[in-house]
Amino acid sequence: MIEFAAITSLISKYAPQASQIIIKQAQKNEAIIKVLQELKLNPTEIPDDVDTVYVYALVTYGVFKPEPILKLFREKVTKDYFWSAYTNNTPFKFVENIRQFIDSNGLDTDIRKANINISAELEEFGEIFISVAKRSTSAKFLIPPDQTYPHWDLDVYPKEFKALISEKTRLFCGREFVFEAIRDFLENEKKGYFTVIGDAGMGKSAIAAQFVSFYKCPCYFNVFTEGRNKTEKFLASIRQQLIKRYSLKNAETDNLQTLLQKTSEELKGQKLVIVVDALDEV
Repeated sequence: MIEFAAITSLISKYAPQASQIIIKQAQKNEAIIKVLQELKLNPTEIPDDVDTVYVYALVTYGVFKPEPILKLFREKVTKDYFWSAYTNNTPFKFVENIRQFIDSNGLDTDIRKANINISAELEEFGEIFISVAKRSTSAKFLIPPDQTYPHWDLDVYPKEFKALISEKTRLFCGREFVFEAIRDFLENEKKGYFTVIGDAGMGKSAIAAQFVSFYKCPCYFNVFTEGRNKTEKFLASIRQQLIKRYSLKNAETDNLQTLLQKTSEELKGQKLVIVVDALDEV
């Protein structure tokens, strides 16, 4: 049985977290080779065993990464969630499962303090795993029925909101009491609405953007001046986000109630959060 904790300990030994310095690719390659050699793995010959390919990917990904993200990948459940999402070509399920896991195991605080974009990290790891799998040339990493590699794209933001989210979160800090209240609500309530109310300019949109940035949940930002405050536009955007996230079938014309029902069937007990900003502009 592979002990992932031992692997991440070796990564920390040969390539501790790089802060405030620029790490060159040559340094990364050197650290990767040292860790692989310590594990008695050939840096150039990749076997077709799933666990071993995962180890190669973890070493390649993990060098110079901060400790909180390495703690996450030490867990066997992380590997299990990843492989399930990989074989089913449902990368967003990996993100959802990992977020549930870190919230329930107290890892979320350290990840937030380290300013880690968890979705970006999970996307980077998935892309590295696929690149290692391709080097193994094994057909077991191809996904039926098309016999191709998964499309590991975790870019969940609608294009029209990317600039707004980036601007609102660029210098964001504080307001932790708001996020604690939201997490308490999500943990203790089966369903419902959590409403943030405040005067103009108090930072409601920034809070919404920060929450979306961290949890990568479906979202819609109403902007009256740009005409993005109509029911049909909201529904079209949420529909596309849910179809992409949960691989919904025959949902291109579904109303909101049907979309939520189909999504609920895919969630299998997990919770769906949709953030809607600036309802006063509708």
